[in-house]
Amino acid sequence: MKNLILTMVCLTALSASSSAQSLEQLFSAAKAPETGLPVPVAVNAEEEAMPTEPMPDEVAFFVNTPAEHEPGAELFPPDSRDPKLYSDKSKIPYLMTATAQANAQGVDLDLVLAIIQQESSFNPKAKSSAGACGLMQLLPSTAKWLGLKDTAQIWTPEVNIKYGTKYIKYLWGEFGQGSPADIAKEAIDLETSRMAVAAYNAGPGNVKKYNGVPPFKETRHYVAVVTANFRHYTDLLAAAQ
Repeated sequence: MKNLILTMVCLTALSASSSAQSLEQLFSAAKAPETGLPVPVAVNAEEEAMPTEPMPDEVAFFVNTPAEHEPGAELFPPDSRDPKLYSDKSKIPYLMTATAQANAQGVDLDLVLAIIQQESSFNPKAKSSAGACGLMQLLPSTAKWLGLKDTAQIWTPEVNIKYGTKYIKYLWGEFGQGSPADIAKEAIDLETSRMAVAAYNAGPGNVKKYNGVPPFKETRHYVAVVTANFRHYTDLLAAAQ
């Protein structure tokens, strides 16, 4: 009889706890802004902390090459650059994930999208001959240095965007001016901004070596395209609000 009573008490307590949690979740959802965009969830503090170990040379001096795509891959925007497709934010692949990570990590969404655009044209299966993977063309060694425990997950869009965004934040802290959370449209043309963008392509070691955008043809082209993409997404998302 005592065991039965104890079991009933435990079940009652669990039921009350579950109800309280459900009510708390309900009230939290009610308080969330109805913007149609995801509300960032709490992140693992250890995993999200910036690295304290020195950056490996293979990351610091890594110069990426253009991504390669599998036959029939759907790229955004397509080569035709259909104005209707390219001007409608609802058509942007992985926008919800990119928004959540940009908000959670304090990085300007326009810059995240601008880099994804240039790195992979939003193809999660893109891979460069230099070994960079996925939407944001990360090296497994870069993701590992940033805190990813299982580098096999680098192909998962959510994981790739998470660590690509974290890498942008790190590079902006090294070279950029001001907070990366809200970059003014005109600020992307500052030399410090261009250096942060260049570092994503050519590695922070090379940017420091040349004290500016490295004199690599691919990197200079990369910076020009990413800054143009940034201005486009700044206008597009502002118009959609």
